[in-house]
Amino acid sequence: YKEGFEKEVFNFFRTEYQLNHLIATMRTPYVAVMDGVTMGGGAGVSIHGDFRIATEKTLFAMPECALGLFTDVGATHFLTHKTRYELGVYLAMCGARVR
Repeated sequence: YKEGFEKEVFNFFRTEYQLNHLIATMRTPYVAVMDGVTMGGGAGVSIHGDFRIATEKTLFAMPECALGLFTDVGATHFLTHKTRYELGVYLAMCGARVR
């Protein structure tokens, strides 16, 4: 981020993480339809809900992994707990994309 924008960056991520937490803990069923590119923050607002629907056009990835960065939006949890463990570790280690 550019110098002088620390507050805006902090507020952006705080709001994003609060939204992910709300989705994960709300009592109302949450259905996410992933139809197209679902990466990074888009994965965060999709994966934490109760029901996830991926269409034939879905391209899912955590591009931070491919860049050698740590993931956010709870990806270290959902990559290894909401799918087969081995697949999640592969996605996290290689930054691969799933169609």
